[in-house]
Amino acid sequence: MIEEKAYGKINLALQITGRREDGYHDIDTVFQSIGLCDTIQLEQADSLEISCSELALPCDQSNLAYKAYEALRPYCKGRAGVRIHIIKKIPIAAGLAGGSTDCAAVLRGLNRLWHLGLSYDRLCHIGARLGADVPFCIRGGTARGTGIGEILKKLPSLPDWPVLIVHPHIAVHTGRAYSLFDSQPVRSPVDINAQEEAVRAGLLERVTSALGNTFEELVIPDVPEISRFKQLLRKEGLKPLMSGSGPTLFALVPPSLKHHEVAGRLRQLAGDADIFTSTLVTGD
Repeated sequence: MIEEKAYGKINLALQITGRREDGYHDIDTVFQSIGLCDTIQLEQADSLEISCSELALPCDQSNLAYKAYEALRPYCKGRAGVRIHIIKKIPIAAGLAGGSTDCAAVLRGLNRLWHLGLSYDRLCHIGARLGADVPFCIRGGTARGTGIGEILKKLPSLPDWPVLIVHPHIAVHTGRAYSLFDSQPVRSPVDINAQEEAVRAGLLERVTSALGNTFEELVIPDVPEISRFKQLLRKEGLKPLMSGSGPTLFALVPPSLKHHEVAGRLRQLAGDADIFTSTLVTGD
């Protein structure tokens, strides 16, 4: 058996730049891997078997792990049966790339299990057909993403700063979030160049100051419950930001605050949300 860690992601900055003719949307974003992760276990078997520790997650053809298997199966010259078990820690549909990172981990894991020898560039090319965030999740770390998120520019790794993650028990559908962009003007552009410069400087204060996400302007008025959790984080002296299309919020925690103590207070106040403590992590 082999194991692959499937790290979640946050967006340190995200700007929707337009709608494409194919119906997708172009974005400009700074991706960052976090230590909150799923674990993917893979071993040889007589046929394909997919299971998951989270019973609410379908293990059928809709699962990106299945799609990753189907994408790499033509490259396998021997027995293609495999048993894939997903140990879920990342909340489902949270804006943390849980499905995409599991897909990426299956691609990396099958590449090892089947001794395919495919480069990360090749895996990213394959992964881009499965999901916009998959190429970043294959590599991880810190990167600027353009196109639908699949065109990546590696950025310097950030320190393992603590990050507090709040996942409200609220549903936000990505399709709905993008439809809000299509139906109304965006008034607050996000300066992605400023965030890239902040990342290159490696200073927490600058990165925190450059946080921004187009989806906040669109989604929070539509799902106002998210604002209550933002206020709870602000009262702790933090600057929260929604990750992806939400509903999850994150905040980088400065050295002056003890993130575990902050998390403890939030758990008492936010009973209808999951609170995680993690750190930023580097990539390949």
